[in-house]
Amino acid sequence: MFISFLNFPCIDITMHLLQRYPGLATISDSNGSIILNVLSKLPSHFPSGNTYVPPTIFFYKHAPVELELLPNDPHSGKIISNLLQHFFAHWKSIRDAKLTHLSAVRLTEFVFSQASAMNDYQFYESFVSADIIFNATSSGIVEILSICFQFFPELVWTHIPNEGYLIQIAIKNRQEKVIRLLSEMPIICKLLVLAIDESNNTTSHLAARVCSNNKSTLGAALQVERDSQWLQEVEKLNHPFHKVVKNKNGKTAREVFIEEHKPMVEEGNNWIRDRSNGCMLVATLIATITFAAAITVPGGNNQEKGIPIFLLHKKFTVFIVSDAIAFYCSMASLMNLLPETKGPINEEGIQTELVIRLKLGLYYLLIALVATTIAFAAALSMLLEKRFKFSIVYISSLACLPLHYATSVLYPNLRRIKLLQSIAAFV
Repeated sequence: MFISFLNFPCIDITMHLLQRYPGLATISDSNGSIILNVLSKLPSHFPSGNTYVPPTIFFYKHAPVELELLPNDPHSGKIISNLLQHFFAHWKSIRDAKLTHLSAVRLTEFVFSQASAMNDYQFYESFVSADIIFNATSSGIVEILSICFQFFPELVWTHIPNEGYLIQIAIKNRQEKVIRLLSEMPIICKLLVLAIDESNNTTSHLAARVCSNNKSTLGAALQVERDSQWLQEVEKLNHPFHKVVKNKNGKTAREVFIEEHKPMVEEGNNWIRDRSNGCMLVATLIATITFAAAITVPGGNNQEKGIPIFLLHKKFTVFIVSDAIAFYCSMASLMNLLPETKGPINEEGIQTELVIRLKLGLYYLLIALVATTIAFAAALSMLLEKRFKFSIVYISSLACLPLHYATSVLYPNLRRIKLLQSIAAFV
């Protein structure tokens, strides 16, 4: 029951009990599991197992947390904490998450400090098992590994049957943080990365394979791109000779990559075609709207001279310039996307020209969306400024909403296209 507390947000309670009864740190439950067995399966309890967006990162770093004080203590919050909790809805959840992370790290340090007092036989036979090292490495919990190496440096050479050394496990499971931790020990990392398994697979061969434990919701195109980047980074760590080393099946690392990712590459081609068709529709609509807006300008034209009534207005200049930019960029987007839908797609991979055209088309489309929104805001403020003096403030604020949404939707697509270029050489 004591160890089961770790599965709930009660790590601070567990730490309090261990401080009173240190002997509990090394006991096991009915299943033979100790505290580290449970912690190594809970990556969300550690900082390395969580990813936050930039605004949340700021609040996470500055959240005041005192582990010695209870969460309900009125003196633990501070004035700034109370203000942020009032204005920022997720402040409490971020603070609680940080408390859990710090408690888990402190608990891990305490358990290893207790283990260091044991004799060698007790330690290796009953305390640190292969499951703990494997789970922490495959889950990317660098805090457990870092603390483990501080107390027991020799464990960096741990070899797990049927899995390999730590760096091989990290490479197979795409754990970049573990690789970065091992890279802090350059000599050891260089020796580990040269390891070859029983099938004559180098670490590059392991990086070229599809990750079997991948639970990512990313599309096939982005997954192939990330895998290709991962292979390239591992090849930088590896000896250049390993690029031409063949495994028992007679294949190099890049040949393994092409074979295992071929279905994903084909799915990525379909993704490119679908995105191109959708972007072409949006670009056509923008071109039509901006062309019509340039002919029928806001406020109309002077009946005698035929020039726009707001011609000398500063906001009219903003409107007409933004409208022209939107029109030309939407046309440029169409010109880049049209050839893609007609060109054949190579069955062996994603063509470089196809990827570049789609990338440019998305960039032009994003600029066109921004310019169209600015033109609309300028036109609306010209028509309403006499009655609503602060209309420009409200209109500009509202204009940021679609811009933010459009950027958040298009940016991942641009990332996919940028990374797709890196695999063109493979296929």
